[in-house]
Amino acid sequence: MTGSRGKQQARSRERRELLLRAAMQLICDSGVKAVTHRAVSARAGLPQAAAGYYFATSEELIEEALRFHIHERIEIVSTLLADVVRDAASVLEVGERLTQALVAGKFGVTVAQYELYIEAARNPAMRAVVDEAMRAFETSAAPLLASLGVADSKNAAKAFMALLDGLALHRLANPQPTEDDLKLTIRALQGLFLAYTLDTGDLRRQTSLPLAD
Repeated sequence: MTGSRGKQQARSRERRELLLRAAMQLICDSGVKAVTHRAVSARAGLPQAAAGYYFATSEELIEEALRFHIHERIEIVSTLLADVVRDAASVLEVGERLTQALVAGKFGVTVAQYELYIEAARNPAMRAVVDEAMRAFETSAAPLLASLGVADSKNAAKAFMALLDGLALHRLANPQPTEDDLKLTIRALQGLFLAYTLDTGDLRRQTSLPLAD
């Protein structure tokens, strides 16, 4: 009996995951408005009523799909950040390694994620989910930034994730030749790392631009 129940629970989790992945695929292809119970069930290859069994409304399905996507991406980001920091000789080397990973598309960014961010700007009900997602990314990045000597790692993580998202969106919307993309990305990342690892006096000496106190 216990074994049978365990199999049923595993099958239920698999179906739910299929539906969440199908929802993200629909959002990526056609935007948030494409997410209906019927469309998601069809994309997942499941019976028409399947999505309605697991999710009461389309809004709930969209929110849970974002949470699922973010959970997976946090694991990807955390692993990649740990890899690029490991044995790095300087923050500049970290920037170079991150650049290679970003331009190669290893951070798991999709159009669907930005569709959901835009939806949150229109729909207050989604903002809590997006805020939860952004905080989770920042929380995963802060300890690794601290290990690089970043004193204000919490705020640095906010800036870091905002930069990564901005660069990824730029890459999705307006792809550039790889060499140009590499140059842009490494300059941006190195600038951010230096800004958060040097104190204000050092920064003044490193640049001719006036900095606000």
